[in-house]
Amino acid sequence: MMPHSEPAIRVEGLVKTFANGFRALDGIDISIPSGELVALVGANGSGKSTLLKVLFGIIEADAGTVQVLGLHPRRDRFALSAQVGYAGQDAALDPELTGRETLRLFYALRGLQPAMRRERIEQLVEEYDLGSFYDRQVWTYSGGQRQRLHLALETMHNPRLLMLDEPTTSLDPEGRRTLWGALAAMRDDGHTIVVSTHDLSDAAARCDRVLLLRAGRLLASDAPENLVALHGKARAVITLERPVWEGADNLQRDLSALPGSPEVVIDRRTITLWRDHHPDGAEHALEILSAYDIPYQRYERLEPDLAEVYFRLTGSVLEGEAQPRPQRGGGRGGGGGNRRR
Repeated sequence: MMPHSEPAIRVEGLVKTFANGFRALDGIDISIPSGELVALVGANGSGKSTLLKVLFGIIEADAGTVQVLGLHPRRDRFALSAQVGYAGQDAALDPELTGRETLRLFYALRGLQPAMRRERIEQLVEEYDLGSFYDRQVWTYSGGQRQRLHLALETMHNPRLLMLDEPTTSLDPEGRRTLWGALAAMRDDGHTIVVSTHDLSDAAARCDRVLLLRAGRLLASDAPENLVALHGKARAVITLERPVWEGADNLQRDLSALPGSPEVVIDRRTITLWRDHHPDGAEHALEILSAYDIPYQRYERLEPDLAEVYFRLTGSVLEGEAQPRPQRGGGRGGGGGNRRR
């Protein structure tokens, strides 16, 4: 498939507010080039699903302009549906049909060439590993099996643009690897893919671009390695035995004066130091804590990565991301060393 010169998706000033007053999208500007594999990353409620529904024409924006493959998602929805695949979180599948019957039905509904039906369905069965269950009724499927069938249905017409809303949620590790491999192959063939996901490690390793959303706003959009280079900082996290109340201002002043002039956040029992790189050798922040007679439970070092960038930009850990492991630690006054609560 030859690449197209215009952006696959162009959004300017996009706003969507629901009847209860909740603003799901708040002035978003996005430009996604054709032929990229793009991750939408954000917590629940950040606007990922709403954005995909607006792009596919399921719901209409309240303000702003939206172009998808050069078309308006609502006015040109019929023409757009022939070039776009969209798999939401809930697959509307007839539980009484088998996977084979479902594939044949959707093939006919899409008006695809009857002469190519058998060959195309066989391709999809192999690509999404449906062979062991696609002759069973859909009601017998596991969540991962339903997800794989849903993805096959939304890619059977070879769409220029594929939009997937958290497609890996019900998949086991092998299923996720299979899916990401199939998406990479589509991208390499010139297709554009937009995937909403909570999996920052997959987004960093497999996607050309990552869009970070929070509370309906776009925080950043760039290649994952560029996001890490631009926003990433080495992070040291010290968990204390008890909250710091008295002397917190003096403690923050002394920690901020350490080599490298770290940014310091003291939040009750947690001290976070952000800096360009971790110090060689001992962590002098622990010596300052000792001088203040403040015992700690654990000390963690985290290198810059996409998860750290997300934390730095949003102030929270993305749901489903693994928590960091302590790199070294110790404690005084009953601190218990590396003990976890």
